[in-house]
Amino acid sequence: MSRPHISVCIPVYEMNGFGTSFLAHNLRCLADQDFKDFEVIVADQSRNDEIKHLCAQFAGQMNIKHLVNSKTKRQASANTNYAMKHAEGKIIKILFQDDYPYIPDALSILSDGFDLTKDHWCVTASEHSYDGETVFRPFFPKYNERIHFGKNTISSPSVLALNNTREILEFDENLIWLMDVDYYKRCYEKFGQPLIIEDILVVNRLHSSQVSAGVSKRLVRHELRIVKEKYLNQMTLADRLYYLRKYIRVKP
Repeated sequence: MSRPHISVCIPVYEMNGFGTSFLAHNLRCLADQDFKDFEVIVADQSRNDEIKHLCAQFAGQMNIKHLVNSKTKRQASANTNYAMKHAEGKIIKILFQDDYPYIPDALSILSDGFDLTKDHWCVTASEHSYDGETVFRPFFPKYNERIHFGKNTISSPSVLALNNTREILEFDENLIWLMDVDYYKRCYEKFGQPLIIEDILVVNRLHSSQVSAGVSKRLVRHELRIVKEKYLNQMTLADRLYYLRKYIRVKP
């Protein structure tokens, strides 16, 4: 079998009982894509077989691989890394289980826009939704020099795609809240500016069970300290002042 052009990597877990229904919506949107040369990697850290059975239902509609991940930390960074390691596609498309493709030609636009001979990483525009139907607040990504401190001008990892014919960086498994922005920082340092696709290709779902909704102030402060230590040698005075204001603002 030839190598798929795109691997859609979806890290999954129960998500307080909503995981299966959110993933089902996501998979239906993928099944409706006009671009068919893709595989779906579902890295499953749930504690029951519901997602496994759901993936079996879609087996006739797409090339879907359900992988039980009991080998890594039970968190998004580790599970996303696990999914990426099993991706065979030339392009890795990250897509969290509660998010979903916005339009039926989302993968076509990504494939057409991503030049594997020169593009290392890519981010796309996105929308937001509470109910999976009505969308609002379109978001157009751009990189900023202090993104790693939580000034996220790109959006969630669901807008991200990577060149799997070249070096792939892993997410820092010490991070949860800052996993995406730290990753964008490291991609920028390694590969330069991302390819930005201005088309809205992804919807980020907002809900009470998403990871960011349950992040404690203690965790935020802890991860800010981790990121500061990682980039301490390159921090300017302005960076240090920005970090300090950000840290103080998160009162324990």
